Amino acid sequence: MSYLPCELHCHTVHSDGDFQVRELLENARSEELSLIALTDHNTLSGHDELDDSVLPAIRGIEWTTYYGHMLVLGARKFIDWRDAVPTNIDKKIHAVKAAGGVVGIAHPFQIGSPVCTGGRWEFEVKNWDNVDYMEIWHEDLTTVSSENKKAFELWTSLLDKGHKIAATYGRDWHRTEKSGRFGCTYLNMEGKINQDNALCALKHGRTVVSTGVKFFFRLHRLGNTFSIGDTVRKGTYVFSFFTDIHSAISGGENEDISYRTIKIVTNSSKTVLETRYDQRHVRLTLESQHWYRAELWGDADGTGRLLAVTSPVYCQ
Repeated sequence: MSYLPCELHCHTVHSDGDFQVRELLENARSEELSLIALTDHNTLSGHDELDDSVLPAIRGIEWTTYYGHMLVLGARKFIDWRDAVPTNIDKKIHAVKAAGGVVGIAHPFQIGSPVCTGGRWEFEVKNWDNVDYMEIWHEDLTTVSSENKKAFELWTSLLDKGHKIAATYGRDWHRTEKSGRFGCTYLNMEGKINQDNALCALKHGRTVVSTGVKFFFRLHRLGNTFSIGDTVRKGTYVFSFFTDIHSAISGGENEDISYRTIKIVTNSSKTVLETRYDQRHVRLTLESQHWYRAELWGDADGTGRLLAVTSPVYCQ
């Protein structure tokens, strides 16, 4: 398998969504998604209704607290969220990881009280190395969101500090929307489409956040091939880009989209290379202690914007 479209933040009637569990699965399948994560608020009660013969799914939960929302995927046992406070979140994350869970930060800059009390991330994480991923984009992508801009900046600042955190998109899917543009997270899953392989992709940072288009790269050097999320040695590499503008998921409105450039971006959001969107191969020398991600830029309804961004490769 290679980079399949997934939605990692979904709700049903088991919390505050409108979907029955099977209805959610069927809607996701109709939108050409390959896998979802069921992340109802503070409950696992919908897991028994999941049916991987309709669509494969990750068993998860969204810890919904007064200090932020945390996505916990694939934990082998229930970890109590009710006593989570800003000062003990590292201990809680450690317990989730010990139970085999994957940890993600949901919409860190969502508007807070009184509209969405607890939606903004206020936990005092000391060990960011235990956080697997962060939603850098969420909900409707029709217009540029200040929440997404701030989340993107936070993610970049953590990369600059040496933390290897994957990027994801979260639709925060509760019901069938009448309008909007919704993206997805592409996961590079090896083997079958299932929970274990999806979690492995997240843990290793093999993710791409996209408005819909499939976009990723591989690195080549001295007969070796490396993927997004890998750690490599310094040196000159060939970046091989894959941009499939016809593979976009079907959800949301059909914006008038045109594709323009690919950028390779490194520490402090510095662009070190820019080329046409249909360029297949470029050479670049990677420096030690740097990360490198690829960004696909273009226009949506006449407005220039970022259309897809990969998680980085890391140069040791």
